[in-house]
Formats: sequence, C-alpha cells, structure tokens
Amino acid sequence: MDMDNTPRVVVIGGGFGGLSAAKVLRKKPVYLTVIDRTNHHTFQPLLYQVAMAGLSTSDIAWPIRSILTKNKNAKVLMVEVASIDLRNQTVSLKDGESIKYDYLILGTGGKTSYFGHN
Repeated sequence: MDMDNTPRVVVIGGGFGGLSAAKVLRKKPVYLTVIDRTNHHTFQPLLYQVAMAGLSTSDIAWPIRSILTKNKNAKVLMVEVASIDLRNQTVSLKDGESIKYDYLILGTGGKTSYFGHN
C-alpha cells in the first residue's frame, strides 16, 4: 500500500468494539494500526466459568494478532496510549513513539468496579 495516499486508521482498544472495527476494515484500502496495552482479547462474559474451573483461560482469551491474521493491512501494537492530539491527528504512546492518523476509532472499553467490595 502506498502510505502517501492510503488513509491511516488507528484503533485504540482490542476489545469487542476495536476488533469489530478492525474486522470491518479488513478488505478496505486503509493502513490499520490496532493499539492495546495487552496482547490478548478476553471474552469477559465467560470469566466466571474460568473462576469455577469450568473453562481454561485459553478458551476465553486469544492473542489479538491471531484474531486479525486475515487483516493483511493491519499492524498490532502492544503499548499504552499516553495522549491524543486531535488537532495534529497524532496518538502519543507511553514508549515515546507517535503515530499519525487520518481516522481514529476509540474502543477502550470500561473498567470493572465492585463498589468497594472484595
């Protein structure tokens, strides 16, 4: 792909939203970068079955790279995002690298809260 004319899409988050967007873009003429701070996607609705030893962790967690193997236009980065500069269309990473984008998709998910209960 020609980087000068090909739109650069950055997807932040390797959860349901981020991976769904990446799959939709699989055959599109874009240069895709998926960023997540972990190297795996966890199917959280089945976490309770792992906790009760009904499933193995490998049954509910898969490497993001293997999920996106059909995406020939995708690059996966395991790094945390430090900041987003909307004006300059740049994502700054905790490792000091900076990535320019034409389109940005945020699929960062949420954080579980037990409201102070162990």
